[in-house]
Amino acid sequence: MGKQLYDVDWRTVTAGLTVGMEMLLMIALALALTLPSYTIYHLTVLPDGSTVWVIEHRFPLSTPDEIEIFNSVATQPENLTSDYSARIGAIASDASRIVGRGMSIEGFSVEVETVETVSGKMGLIKIEFTWRGFGKLSSSGAIELGDVFIGGFYLSEGETLRVKIPAGFEVVEARPAPDGRGADYVEWRGRMVFPDGEPRLVLKPATAPASGGLPPQMDGLILLYAIGGGAAASVPIIYFVSRMRVRRLPQKSELDIVMEIIRMHSGVIYQSQIVRESGLSKSTVSTILKVLESQGRIVRVREGRENLVRLTR
Repeated sequence: MGKQLYDVDWRTVTAGLTVGMEMLLMIALALALTLPSYTIYHLTVLPDGSTVWVIEHRFPLSTPDEIEIFNSVATQPENLTSDYSARIGAIASDASRIVGRGMSIEGFSVEVETVETVSGKMGLIKIEFTWRGFGKLSSSGAIELGDVFIGGFYLSEGETLRVKIPAGFEVVEARPAPDGRGADYVEWRGRMVFPDGEPRLVLKPATAPASGGLPPQMDGLILLYAIGGGAAASVPIIYFVSRMRVRRLPQKSELDIVMEIIRMHSGVIYQSQIVRESGLSKSTVSTILKVLESQGRIVRVREGRENLVRLTR
């Protein structure tokens, strides 16, 4: 890897992931309008090291001029798709050359819309694509993420980077220490300046029980089977022990999980998205939101076929 590539390419590449969205505001900037915004980067890691990127960029629109400017952008999504797709493709091409790993961008799309929220109108820009070869896959099946961030990465104030871990994998290294962590994700929140090669994650396939053995939660069941005096007697004993072990596992309450997800989205999120990210059923989420609403901690506003949830305190 030559120093020339590093100096020439990554001074612009490391900023390129946010520059594309800044292009969407060029018209507004030309008119000296400043639109406050916040961004969420969702990266879903695939078992082959590729990642599915979903970038949600949100702009509160408080004046008629801001609404008009954003609507003018929304009427030409094909131009945004072409410009931003080319920019991301160039970033992947440079990264591929520098780290020596094949990469490509697939399934690129841009959605632009204006929605009505309890606090007023909001402009939404959703960018989605799959980055093939984003992570380095080892012969053991481990995935290393972060080497494409040569020169580091930057999260502005109000931006969040969340990386979802594929099923069957566990995190063995996360650098720097994440600001948030769940059963299947880690996340960092801005403002944050990452050093060279970071954020970095190393994932490995979760350890499976040894052949012929029992997983840790099954310890002692064979002894209980013998004491029980046969299969018929063993069934209720095994069931009882399994339930006792499950009750001992520390875990957040479902209400805490929902509140955490709402806060991670800066206090504004659709109810359907809470269902997707929490893994809870629709009825469970609905019940929890009713409780929170009765406590005055959230409000829900109907938008088309969906409920927009907003944190009040």
